[in-house]
Amino acid sequence: MIPRGARDNARRAAIWVGVGVLLALNAALAVGFGAVTGLLGFSGFPIVGAIILMTRPRNGVGRYLYAVGILWGVSAAMALAGGFADTGGWSGVAGVATGPAWAEAIQAALGWPAWVMLPLIGLIFPTGRVETRSGRALFWLLIGFAALAGAAEAVRPGPLPVSARPNPLGVPALTGLTDAVTGPVGLVCFLGIIVAVIVDLAVRWRRSSGADRLQYRWLVFGLVSTIAIVALSGAINAVFPGRAWVEIWSAIAVLSTNLIPVAIGIAVTRHGLYELGRVVSRTVSYAIVTALVIGIYAAAVTSTTRLLPDLPTVGVAVATLVAAALFLPALRMVQRRIDRRFDREHYDAQEVVDEFGERLRIGTDPLTTSDDLTRAVERTLQPTAIGLWTTGAGS
Repeated sequence: MIPRGARDNARRAAIWVGVGVLLALNAALAVGFGAVTGLLGFSGFPIVGAIILMTRPRNGVGRYLYAVGILWGVSAAMALAGGFADTGGWSGVAGVATGPAWAEAIQAALGWPAWVMLPLIGLIFPTGRVETRSGRALFWLLIGFAALAGAAEAVRPGPLPVSARPNPLGVPALTGLTDAVTGPVGLVCFLGIIVAVIVDLAVRWRRSSGADRLQYRWLVFGLVSTIAIVALSGAINAVFPGRAWVEIWSAIAVLSTNLIPVAIGIAVTRHGLYELGRVVSRTVSYAIVTALVIGIYAAAVTSTTRLLPDLPTVGVAVATLVAAALFLPALRMVQRRIDRRFDREHYDAQEVVDEFGERLRIGTDPLTTSDDLTRAVERTLQPTAIGLWTTGAGS
């Protein structure tokens, strides 16, 4: 009989080997397309899932994140088997597929389960189990719709999305069904399920308290941050297409998808659970300052280019210097105001420390310094007990 410790070690090793295989598959695909950020964009899901499963092997959230990683890896494997190649900005139209057509068909079909399964986290978070009767019904609706939509896409007749070859798995007799499931009707049903999942999540969040409530706040923070960054990236790409700095921001937007599994990992493991205020404060501060600096940069480039049409590089240089000079002062000003709203405990503690330091700078009274120090510690750290040792005056 194999000892339990050896089984646990083998299980942990197998989990991380799986993560390595998933990363290797997507690395091969990303390097072939010259888009390494595509690899890094979803790497957080299997990695965080593996971290959770190390100590909680039966945790549903960890299994969910790892399953998302497996879908991600299988999709990459089918793309490699299908001979996908970049012909200049691959997006499903500018690419080619030289491998077997069935691999391309399966790769296209995997997209539906991958997207449909994403709202599932709202039902099993944070315990890893479905807690409500309505949640269990929604769980099976999501599972059934994901399987049905994936199968419908696999047997859809007609040209494949990358190579435009006929789908070898297509079944013409099922055209009506596939169009209904993956068309407007299916989309409306899917959106209805998403709304119901959000309602179920909101009800459980409202009924929670203490650490459980903070766990829900972490999930919402990860989701909202990712949506905001991706939406801002889309707007910037629409206004300033083709710019080098826009490409950098697009890469950041892809990487931001990792905020979702990272926030979930913090909430489930409760490591850093109580630091949400500081994280939100810093995130909001940097978002506001980044948007402000980008706006100033764009205005400076536009105005100087119009004033000096023969020297466009001068406009870019001036805009860069202005943006760089404004970043840190703007960050300090914005961060202080944001801390007052989102990180009030840290803000109040800093005020107490600054006040105590000012009293020491102005003048130190040995008879009152110990009392001032004690009050400062009580107001900032709020200990249950405090003791202060001082040396006696020499004779």
